[in-house]
Amino acid sequence: MNRLIKDFKVSEVIMAYYEQDFKQMCNLCKELFPLSDKIIELHVDDKNHKDIIYKHRMMVQNNVIIRENHTLCRLCKENVLDIEAHIQSKKHKDIMSLINKLIEKDGMFLELPHNIQKRTEVHCTICDSSMEFTLEYVREHINGLRHRRARAMAVQPFNGIFSVEGSDDDLWCKICQVYFENYIETIFEHVDDNKEHNIRLTKILRLIEGQNIMIDAYLTNPTEDRATCNKCNTGVACNVDNLERHIKGKRHRS
Repeated sequence: MNRLIKDFKVSEVIMAYYEQDFKQMCNLCKELFPLSDKIIELHVDDKNHKDIIYKHRMMVQNNVIIRENHTLCRLCKENVLDIEAHIQSKKHKDIMSLINKLIEKDGMFLELPHNIQKRTEVHCTICDSSMEFTLEYVREHINGLRHRRARAMAVQPFNGIFSVEGSDDDLWCKICQVYFENYIETIFEHVDDNKEHNIRLTKILRLIEGQNIMIDAYLTNPTEDRATCNKCNTGVACNVDNLERHIKGKRHRS
């Protein structure tokens, strides 16, 4: 009987190296072949191997698993006969769309499974926690108090929101030049629902797109009032009028 010596990774696939006859096996294709870098390369480039990788990756990205003698979609909670046909079905696509919309609205802090050798759960980057890859668990996590607290802290640097010195009860928005109460709900109301805030920030972001102008310091430092133009090696007052004037100026266009 072959004794497993070690596992090693080629691309997304774990190759297993066995002692007897110096054989190696692709854990996806279940194929044994002589230990050789050239043979590994040939196998990885083989169409059958690539097709199997594609199928497994597609299953991971859509939470479809094989259990004994049947295939199960854990998103739709139903058995599957044809994996590709099921993934393209309206029901499955609608559930995936709802999950993606939840994550996008939340601020893209949740990462869905992607590669076949990485985690098969959804990972939250700001809570550093994982959850099952289903609509119910994603929604529950996003609406949970722990995540809402973490998100309330995470969105502040992206939106020019700062604590007020000497007060734990108030926050200040540099973009809108307004104060508001330091509560989770009021932070989300300002960031998600305040049209004036979103319009002002979006105008600035659109202006500097592709212009090699950075506003990181402006958004994260309460006393910084300038954007940095790396092209011209200068600071520019961070408001729409001044940024537009600088971008259209001769120095920046040259």
